[in-house]
Amino acid sequence: MSRHRSSRGEGVGLELTHNVARGVALGDVAGRLTAAAEVGIAAIRDDRSVLDALVRIRAELGGIDAPTRVALFPSGSTMRRVDVTGLSGPELNAMRNTLDSTHGISSTVLIDDGPRRWMLALQWDEAFVIRIEELIERAGFVDVAIDPSPVALARALTPGTTFARRDATTDEAFDMVVHGIPIAASSVENIGRRTPGLTLGSGAVSTTVFDELVDPVDIAAQIDRSYESVRDADADWVLQLAPDDYPHYPEHDIRAPARQCVALGAALGAAGLSGRIRPIDMTFPVTPADGESERPWAIERISALPPKETRRPVTPTKRLVGRVIPRRRR
Repeated sequence: MSRHRSSRGEGVGLELTHNVARGVALGDVAGRLTAAAEVGIAAIRDDRSVLDALVRIRAELGGIDAPTRVALFPSGSTMRRVDVTGLSGPELNAMRNTLDSTHGISSTVLIDDGPRRWMLALQWDEAFVIRIEELIERAGFVDVAIDPSPVALARALTPGTTFARRDATTDEAFDMVVHGIPIAASSVENIGRRTPGLTLGSGAVSTTVFDELVDPVDIAAQIDRSYESVRDADADWVLQLAPDDYPHYPEHDIRAPARQCVALGAALGAAGLSGRIRPIDMTFPVTPADGESERPWAIERISALPPKETRRPVTPTKRLVGRVIPRRRR
């Protein structure tokens, strides 16, 4: 297969769940949908099953060598934003370390929103995310980067949307409050709801109430209260595809917006059509063992005395002379 150099407007977006992978490819004309696919995953914990699904979906998308963004948000994940406007690089690193040491948050994403800059703090399974990224690269995708699914979905939403509920698959769904960018998101149960599905709302939602929330349970509860205020706001909705509206394909079509909404947002990010692309930053702290110092590399001053002179070794000749000539008694 011939390989070509990708240009702006070309990108691959994937949505990965525990039992299915969905994907779209943008190309030809910048931002134009060229292919869509969906492949089942037999066992998400089995590397060969995941790799097989990824190889198959890459083939169905045409095998193009374009930047790839992979969106996922496993069950038990939570995300919230933190205002970091004006902070320097060292100050951002200090905040990441603080989030890690105090709340166990080791994954963050920076997003620019006009003059404001936000850090999205993620609580999820980092080991699982790293494993998936390695498998995607082994499957042949290029320029791979990971997207939290709420971040990817927000790129495809029309202005004015304030709430989104994504039912990705059985036992995997999330709710999100959004205001241009995600404010907060939390995985939820979706028992009894149709999958894949997408519910949107555009009613008024307070975003400042999330600023002081840290505990995942509190964040999920506040998001649920926000849903109650907008659940009947809009019955019809459309997605945005740089800058046109995404066609409203029927539900059974593989390109249906309720099926490919997250993959579509990931592809927009990969193609460079939705703001600046920033990777996920992960911190991996080293926890000292019991009884060990937290700074084992610290330098201590042991003594101010001059070093002792090294004694000269006794030679065989001197040893022989010492045996023959007895020492003089004092």
